Amino acid sequence: MNYKTIIYEEAPPIGIITLNRPDKLNAINDLMLDEIEAALGEAEQEDEIKYVVLKGAGRCFSAGQDLCGEGTTVVMPPDPRLRSPLTPIFRTDATLMRRWQRISGFSKHIIAQVHGYCLAMGCDLMMMCRTAIASEDAIFGDPSVRMGYASANPLWTWKVGPKRAKELLLTGRYIDGKEAFRIGLVNRVVSGESLEDEVEDAIEAIDLGAGGIGGADAESGFLTFGYAAHNIAGLGAAWGFSAGLHALSAVQRRGFAPYEFNFWEAKDRVGMKDAIAQRDAPFDKLFPKPKGGAR
Repeated sequence: MNYKTIIYEEAPPIGIITLNRPDKLNAINDLMLDEIEAALGEAEQEDEIKYVVLKGAGRCFSAGQDLCGEGTTVVMPPDPRLRSPLTPIFRTDATLMRRWQRISGFSKHIIAQVHGYCLAMGCDLMMMCRTAIASEDAIFGDPSVRMGYASANPLWTWKVGPKRAKELLLTGRYIDGKEAFRIGLVNRVVSGESLEDEVEDAIEAIDLGAGGIGGADAESGFLTFGYAAHNIAGLGAAWGFSAGLHALSAVQRRGFAPYEFNFWEAKDRVGMKDAIAQRDAPFDKLFPKPKGGAR
């Protein structure tokens, strides 16, 4: 299959999906999500493929959703100035949640190989993977909350716990790879030079375990029963709750009171790059951005 926004390669037992919009810092649009699912479908049909590595081309994993709206309807947050009807917003958020659930419940082991920015929807995508290995200069966070949007991903709480999730999602604070490892957001953090080798070593270790200590059934059990355990603990309901909360935040009055920053007005006035700088400026003193990101 010919892909426009990703590259899919097979090197059995590994399938490799590379987010391939490097000039856009691998910003995610609808087509990219469609193609990721299509590539996963290819990997699922090949018995030789037991693992999938998900990584980004160029300077980072992904800077998040495509705020320019290029090729995007479901991914792009709606402009609150349009006062859009609630029904299509709820529908698109529910559609996105079902997509995340399909990826997180994928039948084969997905390993996220993360370098540079891993923000907002890029961070959501990383959290759908069963294993995440990051370089020390990776930067994680969800800056969309600084625009007034509620997080659309309940996995923050499951990954780092409610206290840390609340801190990160009420401030949009960025964290580096080392802190992401310390709080449990990623499984391992390594130097950028050894990132690819570490991912290969992790796959080899998982493969040895699946063939020895626990057998392949143990790997399947972690997926099937682990997923069920999360749902028993409330994750199933949390998907729907997060979708609804994000939809409501998309039509709130954020930016219309005198003291609130209106990202959409700023984007129209000064352009995307300067609007993002204005969005983040009040937070920079309290939460300096870690070194790294896209270089």
